[in-house]
Amino acid sequence: HQNFSAGNNENSIEAHIGINGEANLDFLNIPLTIPEMTLPYTTLTTPQVKDFSLWEKTGLKDFLKTTKQSFDLSVKAQYKKNKDEHIIPIPFYAKDFQVLSTPNDIFIPAMGNITYDFSFKSGIITLNTNVGLYNQSDIVAYFLTSSSSVTDALQYKLEGTSSLTRKRGLKLATALSLSNKFVEGNHDSTFSLTKKNMEASVTTSAEVQIPILRMKFKQELNGNTKSKPTVSSSIELMYDLNSTATGTINHKLNLESLTSYFYIESSTKGDIKGSVLSIEYSGTIASEASTYLNSKTTRSSVKLQGASKVDGIWN
Repeated sequence: HQNFSAGNNENSIEAHIGINGEANLDFLNIPLTIPEMTLPYTTLTTPQVKDFSLWEKTGLKDFLKTTKQSFDLSVKAQYKKNKDEHIIPIPFYAKDFQVLSTPNDIFIPAMGNITYDFSFKSGIITLNTNVGLYNQSDIVAYFLTSSSSVTDALQYKLEGTSSLTRKRGLKLATALSLSNKFVEGNHDSTFSLTKKNMEASVTTSAEVQIPILRMKFKQELNGNTKSKPTVSSSIELMYDLNSTATGTINHKLNLESLTSYFYIESSTKGDIKGSVLSIEYSGTIASEASTYLNSKTTRSSVKLQGASKVDGIWN
């Protein structure tokens, strides 16, 4: 069953599509037979697969329960019109003849608000997506997509917003977030531009948890031109490979620059420890570097340290 509707009036334009029905997955019960094959340009041969059932052997039978799957699909889009107009003046020059009446301006309707909604529902999973673009005092974009399911691995939520502010210069701010059983992440960034200064900041973090790996990551980046152009960056990483290897990595970078000089410094630290075949090992490394440059002189320095240990072998 399906339905469709659309409309257009002085305030909005919108359209909607709805579909619901059943999907027959009986074809998954048909046994497959794949003959033995030799891979091209090699002597490797793939084994024969006989009477293989996708429904039985891949776990779909336990997951879906039945080959008759019902679903419901809905899509809706809407545009709300804006009564405001942008005026573009047109100068008109006529030296040799007189023009009785000419249009002096072009009127362009201002952008309105746009929204989009999508949903899909079945016995296995439900998906929802919402998107919006709003032209108000600020221009704002927004989206949200999520799922719910009987299986935790299929559940997620991804959300994002972005806004453009035009008061006292330009400012663009963006935020993103993702959550799932195995992965979580966040991102925030801000860029601003005025007559006297330019400034930017970016922060990103992520966390991964899967059976063989746990990891945390964070990165920060900042820069501005208030008194002098400066940029700073930092990265942090922690990981655990199922206890066979665990460690951390830290990196920092700073940069300053003027017409009279240039300066940059960086530092990196890392460590690792773990065990292989009941033999424990560990190691550390650290480095520092800096450079200063102007029209009269140049200075640079580099420092590197490292250590490692394997029980019963070396230290």
